[in-house]
Amino acid sequence: MRSETIPRPARWGIVATIDEPASLIAAWVAYHLTIGASEIHIFFDRPNSEARSLLEGMSGVFLHASGEDGWRGLTSGRRPGRHQARQAYNATRILNETTLDWLVHCDADEFLRVSDPLGDELANVPDNIEWLLIEVQERVWTGAETEGDIFAGAFRLPLADFELIGPGLYGAARAMRMNAGLSGHDVGKACVRAGRGHVMNIHRPARHRHSKRCDLRFAKCRSACLTHFNGMTRLQYIMKMLRRGLVLLDGLPSPSSAARKQQFETALSHAGDAEALNMLWQDMQYISAEELEILKELEAIRFDDLNIAEIAQKMFQNRLRLNPADFDRTLIAYEAAAIGELVDRLGFAPDAVMAEVPR
Repeated sequence: MRSETIPRPARWGIVATIDEPASLIAAWVAYHLTIGASEIHIFFDRPNSEARSLLEGMSGVFLHASGEDGWRGLTSGRRPGRHQARQAYNATRILNETTLDWLVHCDADEFLRVSDPLGDELANVPDNIEWLLIEVQERVWTGAETEGDIFAGAFRLPLADFELIGPGLYGAARAMRMNAGLSGHDVGKACVRAGRGHVMNIHRPARHRHSKRCDLRFAKCRSACLTHFNGMTRLQYIMKMLRRGLVLLDGLPSPSSAARKQQFETALSHAGDAEALNMLWQDMQYISAEELEILKELEAIRFDDLNIAEIAQKMFQNRLRLNPADFDRTLIAYEAAAIGELVDRLGFAPDAVMAEVPR
């Protein structure tokens, strides 16, 4: 009787262009190494000596400077002004240089949740499938969180019929600022076959840089989903909205959805009003007890803990600052220039929306 050959697990890795505090980057690395990533490629979009000191020498971790190749793959040979273009360039470079079988492109606030070994699924993907769609879930606060780390909370899923049920669930004004019931993106990210000359865009790959759409055959990933922390803390979410809002205020193009742009505009219009900014955060990222029960009925909420902080602190001997108050203080220092611009131009008061130190 002939025995079937079981394929070896595929080697997969992650690439990201990152501009975040060192503790978050280190936690992101520790977690993904633990769940099976063979390689992690980090492009620092600006120098981050603290993160480098934590990560240098770690097996499977490759540290790069964004544009370290002089942007030679671009006709202009110049650093792209938009960070999305830098992300796509760096990811595409690794996709076509790595010896990995597959590569995931995501951000430092996005963590893969695996139910079965991802390498096993990837080893059995038909050869004519070029990429897998990793669907997204979004962290929300439920009110049950008192103390803890920046990864606390539940995870809500996108709702396919949100246009019908969204206004009744969240109210019309809140629903208009959401993508399928999420405050962030609802389109997920991609795990792409390496070494085939594809372009790794932000959410979807393509055959070449000038493709107007995703023109590669795909399937949905069964063993992994993407958990998105759209702002690790209230302060980080609000800062993100204000900084994206400045892009609109300056008349520059933004690839964000209409729903996201409404969040940016709301933040801009209340930049000096801490109470209004807090209400925006609550509207977008906090769910009431009644809303929680409805999401449970819809099977659109998950409570399983990824144990990110525990994994990270074990790997880094409790050197990381992962509680909300410490993270916010670190964020204030790390983003001093950006916060200065928000203060000067918009009257933003970051201290008023920082996390409180636990008593």
